[in-house]
Amino acid sequence: MNTETTEKRANPTADNLAKIDAWIQRLADETDQAAQGAELTRYLTTLSHFYTYSTHNCALIAMQHPDATRVAGYRAWQGMGRQVKKGAKGIAILCPTPIKGKTDAGDDAVIALRFRTGYVFDATDTDGADLPALTVHAVAGDHYDVLLRQLIESAERGGLSVTFKDRLVQDANGVSYGDGRIALKQGNPAGNLCKTLCHEIAHERMHRAEERCTFTTQQVECQAEAVAYCLCAALNVPTPNSPTYLALYRVSRATLAANIDAIRAGVAAIMDEIAPLIDATATPA
Repeated sequence: MNTETTEKRANPTADNLAKIDAWIQRLADETDQAAQGAELTRYLTTLSHFYTYSTHNCALIAMQHPDATRVAGYRAWQGMGRQVKKGAKGIAILCPTPIKGKTDAGDDAVIALRFRTGYVFDATDTDGADLPALTVHAVAGDHYDVLLRQLIESAERGGLSVTFKDRLVQDANGVSYGDGRIALKQGNPAGNLCKTLCHEIAHERMHRAEERCTFTTQQVECQAEAVAYCLCAALNVPTPNSPTYLALYRVSRATLAANIDAIRAGVAAIMDEIAPLIDATATPA
């Protein structure tokens, strides 16, 4: 590969920008379609029944039920068509109860909080209607195994550490720690792992730990997934799960447009890192 080709990738020309913008336009179309789908609507409706617990309560849940996945109260499960199993042991959490009183001006107000013990139950301790789930499309093939190894080697040459784990926090497929470390979920199809690795590399290059507090969750996920989508397009790796992933974070066409400069820069920089792999997987004209 000559120096001119490398410079074009690191410093996008009009041709490169046009290619990236075309990929983002396609992603926007696919994400809009996913956001309007019945499957995602059912899934998000179910998610709305689950509370976001405080850090303290998350710690209590983890200590009592380390394998817990989805937890909810007794009546909340009934509202989702499921019943807590007879004899199931509840997971104790702290529930705030407001104490009402009067301000010095005589207005009604909450003047204090009292905490009482409440109980939630994991999905495994319930029976009944299946919870809606999103379809995850597998991308498998021997050539993706080879590409995955090459992507890992490229990441490690660039100063990143890539490891595999049987289980990751919140059952994630990959984690970027923001300090040069990446973990991938063991056992996923190689093609899916290629996309996940591209996503986590994007986080490491664009959202270091000390900078992440300056972004919203939607921003970092929009940018990382869009960059991964474009990199996979360049590598000829299908990304059937990306539109739904972005739709889960309420990413829209407008969100992608608002983040386009960061996405362009991220794609160009990482394309430069993996330039030999892009050349090797290029479809002949």
